Amino acid sequence: MYRYPFSHPPSVPAAHLDFLQRFYQASDRPDAIDEYLSFLSPDVDFVMGLNAVNGHDAVRQIRQNMWGGVVERVHRPRAVFAAGDASELMLHGTVSYGLRDGSRVDNVGWAALVVFAEGDQLKMRRYQVWLDGAPLSKALAEQAAGDRQT
Repeated sequence: MYRYPFSHPPSVPAAHLDFLQRFYQASDRPDAIDEYLSFLSPDVDFVMGLNAVNGHDAVRQIRQNMWGGVVERVHRPRAVFAAGDASELMLHGTVSYGLRDGSRVDNVGWAALVVFAEGDQLKMRRYQVWLDGAPLSKALAEQAAGDRQT
């Protein structure tokens, strides 16, 4: 049984679905940075909200920053849609966060574009995520204010 039971058209290859399963499992673990990077081409175009970077080193830095103040992240992809030959996929779902102070931000909606690199091994050459970062930003600011008061 998949941890992320998302719906998908039959045209999405099983290998792509397995790739996405493993990618989001790595994404939800703060200690899995090298595993996370293994899903990306070395020259990946990576866009997370308003942050757009290129390459593994820049993604590593964004990923480290994304875990600041967050102790738990749980993605729930809901659906995958293929464009043409499935070399491009669109996904949507929610993500929930557990913060260091014990508070939570749950069910933040997101959408993502995955564009696979050419070649025999599946790697993303582009990964772009759209999400409303305001709920998490607000919770992190409240957490930081609480830290300053103690």
